[in-house]
Amino acid sequence: MDALGLLSGARVVVTGGAGNVGSHVVDAALAAGAREVIAVDALVRGVPENLDHALATGRARLVEIDIRDREAVMATLRGCDVLFHQAALRWTRCQEAPRECQEVMVEGTFNVLEAAAEANVRRVVMASSAVVYGEPVHLPLDEDHPLSGTTVYGAAKVANEQMGRAIAKLRDLPVVSLRYFNVYGPRMDVRSRFVEVMVRWLNAIDEGKPLTLFGDGSASADFVYVDDVARANVLACDAAATDAIVNVCSGVETRMRDLAALLLELTGSDVGVRYEPQPPPSLPQRRYGDPRRAADVLGFRAETELREGVRRLIQWRRQALATADALQT
Repeated sequence: MDALGLLSGARVVVTGGAGNVGSHVVDAALAAGAREVIAVDALVRGVPENLDHALATGRARLVEIDIRDREAVMATLRGCDVLFHQAALRWTRCQEAPRECQEVMVEGTFNVLEAAAEANVRRVVMASSAVVYGEPVHLPLDEDHPLSGTTVYGAAKVANEQMGRAIAKLRDLPVVSLRYFNVYGPRMDVRSRFVEVMVRWLNAIDEGKPLTLFGDGSASADFVYVDDVARANVLACDAAATDAIVNVCSGVETRMRDLAALLLELTGSDVGVRYEPQPPPSLPQRRYGDPRRAADVLGFRAETELREGVRRLIQWRRQALATADALQT
């Protein structure tokens, strides 16, 4: 990745920097010429090992901070040039603990934005989510689609976007918010109680169990590879727009039955699939994004096709599980 103006020689802070997306953003900022990158993480979901490559450069460090700690956030952002705000709870955790979601994702984000304004940060790039859209009124989902989501996580992300815009106006703070669709790739969570569908199905394949599809398997998502997401964050640093909300998506609708078939093919598994009645949906049955604004505003297009991205995920997961097992023996 070529060095981009704002990041070259910059002091960068990445909240949630030990997480899946956050750690890739750390790597991307280093590759783009950052002088120093501070990964801020409470290590609730983040994994320090995700930063091994970055820490080995000598230009990155991990600081264990909860973004609810206003003073610690203020101190860490002093002298910061560019802030990538990636810290968040998992959406299922937000459903289980709405008050914790409010404290971490709304009040914590306010702490981060306030500290960024006090530090005169030159650019803030915030992670948002396609969950804000809710049930589609039309497809593909463009950024002007009504925000009709009904999850606690989605409500917090809407609050983040609006507070970002308000602080940007109040304090002349350039803020770009990126609405991620379904991010996948190396460093995904493979061990916790809640894992994404790809990892859940890979676990089932390892256990010799069929992949469970609901209804007729026609539910869909827009999968975007994590390296592409990190690249979108870097591009957002030098976007001319300083008050923008942009989808980060592939623009490709992938049916769950087609994803299952791809996983079975790439793993060489014959466990097959089984169909179960569709439970009450917690997320929309169909979802894919409109990538045109990202192309216009950021110069971003997703480059990694699903087949190649899933192949890389499978390879990484095998290595990660083998390493973890070796450390336990």
